Amino acid sequence: MSSFWSNEFWRITGIVFVAWLVGLLLGFPLWGIIAGFVAYLILLSNRYQKFATWMRGSLTEPDDFDGIFDDLAFRMFRIRSRSSKRKKRLSDLLRRWQETSSALPDAAVVLDKDGSIVRFNPAASSILGLKSSDQGQYIGNFIRNPRFIHYLLAGDYAEHLEIASPLDITRVLNIRMTPYGKDQRLMLVGDVTHIQRLMTMRRDFIGNVSHELRTPLTVIMGYLETMKDCEDCDRAALKEYIDRIEAPAQRMKSLVEDLLLLSRLDTGAPAGLSDSSVINIASLLKNILTEAEQLSHGAHTITLEADSDIRLRGIEKEIYSGFNNLVTNAIRYTPEGGEIKIEWLAYGDSARFCVRDNGPGIAHQHLPRLTERFYRVDVGRSRSSGGTGLGLAIVKQVLRRHDAELHIESNPGQGSEFCCFFPQARLVHDENDATVKAG
Repeated sequence: MSSFWSNEFWRITGIVFVAWLVGLLLGFPLWGIIAGFVAYLILLSNRYQKFATWMRGSLTEPDDFDGIFDDLAFRMFRIRSRSSKRKKRLSDLLRRWQETSSALPDAAVVLDKDGSIVRFNPAASSILGLKSSDQGQYIGNFIRNPRFIHYLLAGDYAEHLEIASPLDITRVLNIRMTPYGKDQRLMLVGDVTHIQRLMTMRRDFIGNVSHELRTPLTVIMGYLETMKDCEDCDRAALKEYIDRIEAPAQRMKSLVEDLLLLSRLDTGAPAGLSDSSVINIASLLKNILTEAEQLSHGAHTITLEADSDIRLRGIEKEIYSGFNNLVTNAIRYTPEGGEIKIEWLAYGDSARFCVRDNGPGIAHQHLPRLTERFYRVDVGRSRSSGGTGLGLAIVKQVLRRHDAELHIESNPGQGSEFCCFFPQARLVHDENDATVKAG
């Protein structure tokens, strides 16, 4: 018999015996025994009330309840302590999961062995559209893609899976699965649409460069073969062949130079103010105007209005290249007799450089893509005018490095306007205000 049962036996025996002796002395021994049992029950009830109050309270060291309740309290305390520690460990694990998963940009979803949702992080709501009420639901109810269902059931997660987003078919999701815990799986879902677009742009860029170089190379190789096989060619014929080679060779040279410039602009950090020089834009535009008039051969009316009071902090060579590309494009795509206006003026607290023409204009659907590399509205016309298809891409990168923005407005038959907006932090104002006009 355990000690607490032994103690409790002697406790009730002692109380009843004392009560019996008292009853015997009074001449009522039976009532003494009954009174002893009643006294024991009252004492037992008081100890039970104390024990019940402790049980309903917080988890604290048990009091001395004496007898059977003392042992019960000790045992309950050990059980509740183990349960509390287990709950605390689970709570800590859940809290760490929530903290870690909330920091992930990808959707993290824990699935049980049947593919039902156990828990997920906040990113899963935006990427997969999951709600708190979706816990316990089969994940296939939300990603209804046969390739995903096969991937989930196959159990071979060595490779990642890429599928269209269930919320937007234009977006691409990358799904990775790994074992997690006991009979569970952790599914990580990332939006890789941007990466896919970059890869597509890279493939297109390589294809476009190859195509752009192949055409002039084919022309040059053709004339070289002709010259090689022409044993009786006179000096005039050779000169004609060389003259015909010069144009595609110059085109290749321009293309390579633009590619090298664009590569340098792409990899370069923004031009810091401390590393920049103060550029006299009015003077720079006079030089651009002179070159533009030579390129136009008098076929266009070109005017310049520049506020010489406003100077710009930047890299002069890059600014010259960007502005010159915009002016050159206007000349190339504006028919003879057209007008081109060049402006460098204040615009509120900022300044803007604008090139306007009254040429054929551009349809609205082309405007968002004009700064893409090798994107052309009219491929044949662009090549015949000597363009490389990289001019506006260079402009975009130059402006990016100078904290500026390019705005394009155009309508078919109403001409085009290309404006570059520079922030106040890039501007330097001279004391003497003067506006340069030329035309």
